[in-house]
Amino acid sequence: MAEENIEEQRFGLFVIRRIDKKTKKIQVQLKTKGEGIPLADAVIIVEGWAKKVKEELQKPYTENLKFGK
Repeated sequence: MAEENIEEQRFGLFVIRRIDKKTKKIQVQLKTKGEGIPLADAVIIVEGWAKKVKEELQKPYTENLKFGK
């Protein structure tokens, strides 16, 4: 497939965290920028990605978790 046949679309999600060193107060700001990917599509993609990442991070805590007696 030749490069001229490829259209690249982008969606960026920026997480900015500011920490006041004196008070330890944290402020989180999110920004997005879409270039060809609608926000609705990006939300579904990011949500799926976040779910997979969360599952991987939880594995050490949940893979041997048992309920009951």
